[in-house]
Amino acid sequence: MIGLISAAGCATVNPPAESAGLAALHAAFDPNRIFKGDLLDNADDQLILTAWGSARDDYAPAYSLAIAYRCFPAEKRCRYTARVLRTGVTVEDTSRLSLQLFGQARTAESAWEVRRVLDKAEIQWLEADVNACPKGIFAMDSVRVADWNPDIHYALQEVKDREIILHPAAIRVRMTGTYATSTYEGWVGANGVPAAVRQLTETLEPCWKPATSPRPWNRR
Repeated sequence: MIGLISAAGCATVNPPAESAGLAALHAAFDPNRIFKGDLLDNADDQLILTAWGSARDDYAPAYSLAIAYRCFPAEKRCRYTARVLRTGVTVEDTSRLSLQLFGQARTAESAWEVRRVLDKAEIQWLEADVNACPKGIFAMDSVRVADWNPDIHYALQEVKDREIILHPAAIRVRMTGTYATSTYEGWVGANGVPAAVRQLTETLEPCWKPATSPRPWNRR
């Protein structure tokens, strides 16, 4: 018997219903909040790249990443700055804390309660100078030139040879240029844009330093 399956081999599930606690958790990992309040409206400051990744399905956030182009008039220079909020580096640590936070947010009675949980959690809040990081600009530009519109491929396989990935992690990426903005959403382990983002995070890994700016959920 021949079956039609997607190349990613992903089983789909319906995400849990949103609650006040889950809404607060997802807002905390919204990459658009990473530089909120730091970019000047009357300058060349701009949010260039955002990426959101999950640890399970499309609802347990594992990290949010943003890169902004920022100008510093006092220093007479402009640079690319990256910030990331993440629950771990290894798959095991990331999944453990992400699912733990998701469970606590699902039963939380208020957004305030979730923010207090996040304050105490072992979440990494980091910053890196992309210009100063070896191959940082190249890795960022590799996302720009990656395949943003891949075909949806299917493969015919014998039923006994099928592999199903339960609760696949997802990724959402957005990159803004001078005249256009591109977005991607799909399996975190795919080629194209997801692979370019993985390479970007690996390149920035030795350059991360603890960020001193407010964490996303404390920004107004």
